[in-house]
Amino acid sequence: MHTASEPDRRDHAGPALPEHLRARRQLLWCLIPVCLIATVLIWLLWVLPVAASIQRSTPQSLGSTSQVTASAGERVGVWASGAAASFGLLRCEATDADGAVLDVRRGRSLGWDDTLWWMTPRPGFEQVFQVESSRAGVIAVTCVSAIDTYDAEFLVAGDTFMNGSIGLGRTGSVGFDIGSVLAITAVGFPLFAIVLIPVLVFGPLGLRSHRRRRAGS
Repeated sequence: MHTASEPDRRDHAGPALPEHLRARRQLLWCLIPVCLIATVLIWLLWVLPVAASIQRSTPQSLGSTSQVTASAGERVGVWASGAAASFGLLRCEATDADGAVLDVRRGRSLGWDDTLWWMTPRPGFEQVFQVESSRAGVIAVTCVSAIDTYDAEFLVAGDTFMNGSIGLGRTGSVGFDIGSVLAITAVGFPLFAIVLIPVLVFGPLGLRSHRRRRAGS
């Protein structure tokens, strides 16, 4: 009875992948669960709570005041929909329970509205400002239009701008806002995992087939 030798078995299975390619594949396989776990955490701790807060909040007309209770240091978002918001004409003022004026700031260009707009339960609403509470209590937000001709609605809900940045690049000198990073990774990580799985599964098969054709020619 003929028993296949070790070289015969290797030839039948196809040429083995080079060592550096096997190490690279193992690293990429490890990245897949990391991406999926990070995706679950981002959606459970950030995306879904923000969407739920928008759904609970009641839109107000310009000139009205919307109140929300916040803890010390908590940040809330001012979301708006309408011509005044689209043209950048919205002007908002926020005060705490003692009447002290709070800082109202705009966010960066890339964020929730670029990648997660489809998760906003109230179509047309986008976050335009962020307000940070200086003390625990009620925050009152009033918005008007710089030009009365243009109208809008606004509401106060969860914040997606966030504070701080993450340094990326070889030296970490390139800073990206945390809100922008979360907005990108919330959709980028699952897509990366979905694309990577078939590449890792079928890629070696194609490489072995290519190497066998070259060996046979």
